[in-house]
Amino acid sequence: MKFPFKKGKEVIFEKVRSQQGFTLENQEGRLTDFEDVDIEEYLQDMFVTADQFVILTAPEPRRKVRYVQACTHDGAIEVELGIEEEGTRLYYKMCTEQECCRIFLDFYDGMLEPKMEEYKPVEF
Repeated sequence: MKFPFKKGKEVIFEKVRSQQGFTLENQEGRLTDFEDVDIEEYLQDMFVTADQFVILTAPEPRRKVRYVQACTHDGAIEVELGIEEEGTRLYYKMCTEQECCRIFLDFYDGMLEPKMEEYKPVEF
């Protein structure tokens, strides 16, 4: 099976390769050595600046979640989860700044237990 491939309107991506530790990315670059405060700073920048994004990737999936990413659309915040199974599927929900921060920090701390009924598959 070649990735990405479509299954209905949903797209399934290739799994992310294993890595040493977490990575934190935005349009400015990528960090491999960071703390909670850096995640919060990246998110705060995204909240106030148009066309920004933040991606936090774990070394291995945590409760099937490989990465969390967020961006803003017309003042609204979209958080997406990369769920790994046979490939990686994206699920999203719209949320507040506070909820977005909580999702990222819980994921980083290994405490994120997403309520998947709150998320919808990302369609392309």
